[in-house]
Amino acid sequence: MSKCVYCNSEISDDRSMQICDRCGEKVWGKKMFDAIKKTTDEAKERGDLEFNSCENH
Repeated sequence: MSKCVYCNSEISDDRSMQICDRCGEKVWGKKMFDAIKKTTDEAKERGDLEFNSCENH
């Protein structure tokens, strides 16, 4: 399990962002946070969030 960067509550490791729903909605509002999660989850599925990879593809 990962922890939220704002409140340290536990969140699942499969999330693309280390922010819980409660904190994300407080910061961006529900509609915007849902859009952000959708976009980052799709980017993670495509492999676009693999910043630390040193392997050649």
